[in-house]
Amino acid sequence: IWLDPYQDPSGAGYQILQSMFAMADGGLFGEGFAQAMVVIPGTDAPLLPAAQTDLIYTLITSELGLFGACAIIATYLLVAARGFKVALLANDGFSKLLATGLTTVFAFQAFVIIGGVTRVIPLTGVTLPLVSYGGSSILANFILLALLLLISDRARREAREGI
Repeated sequence: IWLDPYQDPSGAGYQILQSMFAMADGGLFGEGFAQAMVVIPGTDAPLLPAAQTDLIYTLITSELGLFGACAIIATYLLVAARGFKVALLANDGFSKLLATGLTTVFAFQAFVIIGGVTRVIPLTGVTLPLVSYGGSSILANFILLALLLLISDRARREAREGI
């Protein structure tokens, strides 16, 4: 189904096909905030199943277009680059490894959901960091970012004090 969702368009391929159609519907500039069609007109049936969790990137692409989708990717790349810079600036081995691991987890999670929605890899149930609906995911990502900030603060303080 991942490589050819048209094999079963009303069954196993439905979610990814609707995702592809919604992203294409966004065009370059999107339809605008809250303008994406999430339900089938005249019914309560969802056009995009799990739009708040699995397919949130599809919804963003539909509403903000290709440029908005690229801005989201650029933001995740910026966070990953800053996380790896924190790892390079850390003074002890544990902090370096922790910052590298936390940044890798954050970046990999973003890659898995964006790659799944765009059909680079199979779609999974992973949430998009800091965007998808899910209390435990949001909490875990905030803890991850807080740890990165602590490592960064400690490295800067030690560099300033000359330790």
